[in-house]
Amino acid sequence: MRRSLRDRGELVEHLKIREERGSLLLPTIGRLEIGLPVRQADFEPGYAPVRSYRELVRVPEDLRVSLPRAFDAIGDIAVLKIPEELEAHREEIGRAILAWDRKLRVVAQDRGVAGVRRIRRIEIIAGEDRTTTVHVEFGLRYRVDVARAYFSPRLGTERKRVADLVTSGETVLDPFAGVGPYAILVAIRSPAARVLAADANPDAVALLRANVAANRASRVEVREGDAREVLRTVGPVDRVILDLPHAAMDFVPDALRALRPRGTLHVYGIVEEAEREDRVQEIRSLGAREEWRATTIRVHDVRAYSPTQHHVAFDVTVAPA
Repeated sequence: MRRSLRDRGELVEHLKIREERGSLLLPTIGRLEIGLPVRQADFEPGYAPVRSYRELVRVPEDLRVSLPRAFDAIGDIAVLKIPEELEAHREEIGRAILAWDRKLRVVAQDRGVAGVRRIRRIEIIAGEDRTTTVHVEFGLRYRVDVARAYFSPRLGTERKRVADLVTSGETVLDPFAGVGPYAILVAIRSPAARVLAADANPDAVALLRANVAANRASRVEVREGDAREVLRTVGPVDRVILDLPHAAMDFVPDALRALRPRGTLHVYGIVEEAEREDRVQEIRSLGAREEWRATTIRVHDVRAYSPTQHHVAFDVTVAPA
């Protein structure tokens, strides 16, 4: 019975089971009608709840300092990078993560994002042998394949921020749409009249189409193709999202040509603190070459990327020069 209650999420595991007048009392989250007597009682703490998988994992003591402090939870898949010195213990790390969070069913090692399609090199180290899952964000469900199409759960707040900036009747273009988290959120939660979503990765586009249908995002038009070609052929648009932080600047000229007067461009980058103003000036220079004037450039911190770098959004509004 205890195991059944635990698996259903109805057992309060950090409280002690209590014996009283020949009966065992199991602490539950509330009153349950399961065909057994129910009694109200006070329970004593049994053990402190485990705050991290790091408390469960068994590795040599001198290596504990190298254990990853965080990982991406994409649906029921945990994706993490493992330092080289812990490579021999990766299966133990995977098992500890699954024991710590029972909602997870797969642990995958991330060996880095490779190629122009931003695909993670993935190896399953614990749990079920699969790379597909369903990730829920702001009530929307996205089918994801972590080995075939890039997806980051850490950008949910940024995606909502951009969706909230869209004004009535806009046409929004996302040329690096992936499985659709920006485009679908914009279409569902904003007054945009039209959302264009494209990607060069055919696997990502297949998932994007499935996610558009599953979330009934009828205003999203899906295309497969190279970002530059898409930017050159779909304009004019009111807003472009360049969510390619390591290479977005390469696409700024094409994105500017795709904009209507007084359009908005969201350019993402991984930058050092001292590089921010240089990046702002570079965007202004690129605009001037395309006969646009950047009327405003707002710099927004998305998240810390490394001890010295930040993932930064540059929100650029332009007008004819």
